[in-house]
Amino acid sequence: MKYIIKQKLVALKPTYEILDGSGSPLYKVKGSFLGRERFEITDLEDQTLAKCETNVNFLSIIGSFLRYNFKKYHILVQEEKVVSMSRSLNIFSYKFNIESPIGEVKLGYGMTGSHQFTLDDKILCDIDKRKLTLGGDEYHIEIDDAQDQKAFLLTTIALDRIYYTKR
Repeated sequence: MKYIIKQKLVALKPTYEILDGSGSPLYKVKGSFLGRERFEITDLEDQTLAKCETNVNFLSIIGSFLRYNFKKYHILVQEEKVVSMSRSLNIFSYKFNIESPIGEVKLGYGMTGSHQFTLDDKILCDIDKRKLTLGGDEYHIEIDDAQDQKAFLLTTIALDRIYYTKR
């Protein structure tokens, strides 16, 4: 299924809006994005559907002074951990450590430069960041129908926080 995630830059704290492929609103993402980041995906009536939490440790505190994000993001759906991801200790490249109960999920790049989560060489999720959009960042995501859609939507936001947000 195809989704669009739009980050609103004009807000007290970063907020995201999730649209379906045709541009109709589906979900909102709200939460705390400072210190120990916690955010959740909600439906349009503010009912929590899934959430993401981070661990703050000594390495993440040191990394924040160097402007690197070494926090570990845990994606939970119905209080069960679906994916955990963090940036590896190599500050010269963006390699990720990903843990998932579904198997050995890897993050790589597609032919067009998009980010792709794969499992056994099958694409689970394709994330394309659009450049030069008005109002904030915009991601176009295509998620395999057999996967948990909300988990990979939150994983996209966690990837945005790790990869594009220098804290």
